Amino acid sequence: MAALLLSGCAKDINNKEAVKEAVLKRLTTVSGLNLAGMDVEITNVSFQGNNADAQVAFKAKGTNDSMLNMSYKLERQGDIWIVKSSSGGMGGGGSQLPPGHPPASQGGSK
Repeated sequence: MAALLLSGCAKDINNKEAVKEAVLKRLTTVSGLNLAGMDVEITNVSFQGNNADAQVAFKAKGTNDSMLNMSYKLERQGDIWIVKSSSGGMGGGGSQLPPGHPPASQGGSK
């Protein structure tokens, strides 16, 4: 019975907002990226148990053109998502990561 009560209290974090929170937390802790000048949009996310894969578009504030598209692999730890790795490519004609963005790793692992 106690297990049922505990499992019923688990927070539902299988949503774009919880994933975005994890991505933003990762970016603020590993880089000096000026997030105030960007719109960060979770364009797609899929959940598989305690893992999630997210596609994220970074756009300059007020524009619709994506400067950077990143893929993030996340792992559920309790009631939050934690970014485990990232990889990405440029959108909209850019050729470099925005200043301060953590380096995109080769092969999708960090």
